[in-house]
Amino acid sequence: MNIGNTISELRKKNNMTQESLAEKLNVTRQTISKWECNETSPSLEDASKLAKIFNVSLDELVGSKSILEEKMSNVERLAGIIIKILKIIGVLIIIYFIFLVVAVIAFTAFKGKNSEEVTGSITCTLNNETETYQVKKTDNKLEISENASNIIDINSYNNGDDALNAIIEYYEKNNGTCD
Repeated sequence: MNIGNTISELRKKNNMTQESLAEKLNVTRQTISKWECNETSPSLEDASKLAKIFNVSLDELVGSKSILEEKMSNVERLAGIIIKILKIIGVLIIIYFIFLVVAVIAFTAFKGKNSEEVTGSITCTLNNETETYQVKKTDNKLEISENASNIIDINSYNNGDDALNAIIEYYEKNNGTCD
């Protein structure tokens, strides 16, 4: 919309004639007519007076967006972008905590299964007496069945196979057998 149409609409909206408006501005009626027909434009001073009479901003009078509207539009756009970024960050944090909880549960379950594992067992016979020996690893420490503690010292072995081989050697030296 151009300034002439805006002046005409505002004048009619305020129930003013071209003459009454001209008197308030100290110009002729023909000047108002030329403005409304877009033959000429009001000076900056006259435009400022028109804005005061019609109680509008200069921007509204000349038909452009006000600076305030543009700034508000920019602020709204920026706020929208910030909200989207915060939502993304929030979702990422939630996903991180879900993975963390799943990892802790999986680690705990996995560790629980491996905290005690049987590394081997043998059955040996000596003097018609049969014994079964079992070696297991608990929290990276070797343990052996109680009945083998008088045969070998489990603390002197690094793995279950070496401990079981020591029991087999004991039985072989004493004319026993192991399966």
